[in-house]
Amino acid sequence: MLKILLLLLLPLCASACPNWQPTINDNQALGWDYQLNPHNISIVKDPINNLSQVIKLVLSPDSTWPNGHTRTEVKHNGCATNEGDSTFFSWEFLLDNPIKTSNDMAYWETDNSYLQSMGFYLTPNRHNNKISTELTFFSSLPKRKIHWQDTVTIGEWNKIAMAITWSESQKSGRISVWYNNRAILTELQVKTKPDTNKLFVQLGLHRNQAERVIDNIYLRNIKETANLSTLLKR
Repeated sequence: MLKILLLLLLPLCASACPNWQPTINDNQALGWDYQLNPHNISIVKDPINNLSQVIKLVLSPDSTWPNGHTRTEVKHNGCATNEGDSTFFSWEFLLDNPIKTSNDMAYWETDNSYLQSMGFYLTPNRHNNKISTELTFFSSLPKRKIHWQDTVTIGEWNKIAMAITWSESQKSGRISVWYNNRAILTELQVKTKPDTNKLFVQLGLHRNQAERVIDNIYLRNIKETANLSTLLKR
């Protein structure tokens, strides 16, 4: 199956990037291009395996940004996001409790013009007095469209991997997504660049409004790779 996917996505290898992976050293998250509200970003023991360290991001009332949004995020500038370029990117996240309110969890956005291309968000789902967390993937161009949803398993690490062909044309743009090593979208044909600007990705938690509700998320194994086969290695 992997060989078939590699053949299908072969054009994505046209513009290779060096492998990139942020590190943790002296209890600091290193290698990121920017950290939004770093006072709420910390290095902690892995909630499942306390022998390793991971990033914890907390979203609280003191996470307000000048534009009124509430956010605690880490930012990575994509290696190659010009027309026809390819991105291979993956990360793992863990929620130790269900999300209390809706939060963006990860999204690609343009530099300078700050237009979203695609992303994932988390929402609480209340049913029969039980609260679960739904994960949704959407594209934004020419307007927001939901392509996939699933329930997040609380207390476990979940992996997201993406292969993206960047294009201002819907005919040429492509998105493939894997969730916990299962292909959920393969070669989705969609416009991935809103304009000529390069794109960055931000991971963490983000809300368009200020709320007193506190949520948190853990991140590990974040990487951008030079090719698809490296990205999908377990």
